[in-house]
Amino acid sequence: MNSKEYYKKKNDGFLKYWGPKRKYRLKFSLLQSLYFAVPFSIIFQVLESFDNFLSLQFVFKFISIFCVYFLLTHYITYNMYEKRYQKLIKEPENLDQ
Repeated sequence: MNSKEYYKKKNDGFLKYWGPKRKYRLKFSLLQSLYFAVPFSIIFQVLESFDNFLSLQFVFKFISIFCVYFLLTHYITYNMYEKRYQKLIKEPENLDQ
């Protein structure tokens, strides 16, 4: 597989991935934040102490990680994906050159 085919395949995969997700910005941000916050909160709590696993400390860690990653996803990641999507839709790559 040459590089043109590779990048065309990657761009097609991105268009299939982002097309349905771009309609629901809040849902995308919430799900991405949950996917990130739950494992990292568990890891940080286990590293600190395993005794009080579902304590108030765990809840604070989860909420803080969730909020930070939600803001990052909602305002930065979404805009990056949307710009790339719009670029690929408006200017399809001319792979014949």
